[in-house]
Amino acid sequence: MQIIGMKRIQVNFVTCLIRNEVLVVKKKKGDAIDMENKVQQFDKALEWINKNTIDGNGIAVTSKEQVIYPEVTGYYIPSLLQWGERERACAYAKYLCSIQKENGSWFDSMDKDPYVFDSAQILKGLIAIRDIMPQVEENIIKGCDWILSNMQSNGRLTTPSKDAWGADEDFCSELIHIYCLSPIKEAGEICGKTEYIDSVNKILNYYKREKIDRIKNFSLLSHFYAYVMEGLFDLGEIDLCRESMERLEKYRNSKNGIPGLNDVPWVCSTGMFQLAIVWYKLGELEKGNSLFYYALSLQNESGGWYGSYPAPGFMAKFYMGRKKPYYFPDAEISWAVKYFLDALALKEKLEFEKQAPTFLEEIDDADGRYLCIQNNVQELMKKDGHELKICDVGCGKGRYLKKLQKKYPMNEYYVTDLSSKVMENIEHVEEKKICSMTNISYEDAKFDFVYVCEAYEHAINLKGAFEELFRILKKGGKLVIIDKPIDKKGEMEIDEWEQWISDEDINSYAKEYGGNVRIEKNISYENRNDGLFRAWIIEKR
Repeated sequence: MQIIGMKRIQVNFVTCLIRNEVLVVKKKKGDAIDMENKVQQFDKALEWINKNTIDGNGIAVTSKEQVIYPEVTGYYIPSLLQWGERERACAYAKYLCSIQKENGSWFDSMDKDPYVFDSAQILKGLIAIRDIMPQVEENIIKGCDWILSNMQSNGRLTTPSKDAWGADEDFCSELIHIYCLSPIKEAGEICGKTEYIDSVNKILNYYKREKIDRIKNFSLLSHFYAYVMEGLFDLGEIDLCRESMERLEKYRNSKNGIPGLNDVPWVCSTGMFQLAIVWYKLGELEKGNSLFYYALSLQNESGGWYGSYPAPGFMAKFYMGRKKPYYFPDAEISWAVKYFLDALALKEKLEFEKQAPTFLEEIDDADGRYLCIQNNVQELMKKDGHELKICDVGCGKGRYLKKLQKKYPMNEYYVTDLSSKVMENIEHVEEKKICSMTNISYEDAKFDFVYVCEAYEHAINLKGAFEELFRILKKGGKLVIIDKPIDKKGEMEIDEWEQWISDEDINSYAKEYGGNVRIEKNISYENRNDGLFRAWIIEKR
């Protein structure tokens, strides 16, 4: 299992040592997952985004309709930030701000009609990027004000376009406005607008009162129904979300997929990724994984997904009318890629938290991995002649950090990891940040020394992670990456999304971003020196 920012225990095929006990790692014959193919699927998805980004400004509607889709461009921004695509996310945000109407609304892809839903999804993106681009707060407030101007006295949230949902209420309806509420609530919290929060509660109560049967029972295209479910979860309606998701389970097909509608034998790719997201948020890893991997298996060679696919056991010639896939069956939809990225990020975090209790808390003073970090800290202190700001990225339970704190207490220490749980017992640091390695929540050029030990291999987007690690490093500072070199691959079982590290890649990244690389091979560990670990030491020019 691939995990971002994790301190992994060393697995030697079937056993590993944990706190002086032996943990048996059981593997079924045939369970091995082709790691390279999995990573390639992620890379192909990023390439699809690159190919379908129009003039650097936004994502296309589909592979066939090469027009910027403002709605999807908006909710792509958090996904791009999560996966280390900061530059592209900023470009998307700048474009969306440039096309906002004077009244605060955003229009559809044809610039014909203003939509509440589209505008709210753009707000998701602008709120996500606000710390990087604080000037977007004005756009956020204007957008929220316009959306809430469409709220009726009873709490119903309407939209100016009369045909926003089409003619089929069993396909899509304004019920998906529930998915619009979390960004308005968040905007109220960060901008000090309590009236936004009051309005959100009023709107939510309207839909819970008037549409509760449609909320609890699978009533829309799975893509749209998942909007409702995730919206409920994000607004704190956990019990209602869980009850509705459990009712949905009866519709699973023979391959464990959820059909596109409650009465059809075909599936919606985006809907399954989204429903996987909801299960992940509810803490249900297995249920989420079953949908995630089903949808992942449908990925086209291009890296994208069609909107709908036949369910197993049905031949096209037997389809009639509604039974035949008709939701973008031959066009790759941009939103499918977005929700693949979101589902993967949540899956990784949940997998990480599941394994966190097994993480090691101590490391020997003579371990070569620790000594490498210590020696480079010492060198930099002597060179600069002052205390350092040090960041442990993917800190785990802080076993390297604790050693450094004891030896060099005068330095300032900062830590990041995917979950607060794993960092609970880390003390005496300036700050803890919960974040992925591809979206580090620190400002540019903050640290003198950044290190990542046995975590970089889990970043999936290795280049994006390197860019983030380098971004938070000062000029003249050092980045130390300690991990497994690619030439040792095959000597132990590895997680499904894990990548071992290439000297060529590190040298290439360093050259692009302005760094000098020194490589130390055969880093010792646990009284062994077999070449399993290597250190890449990069100085920022």
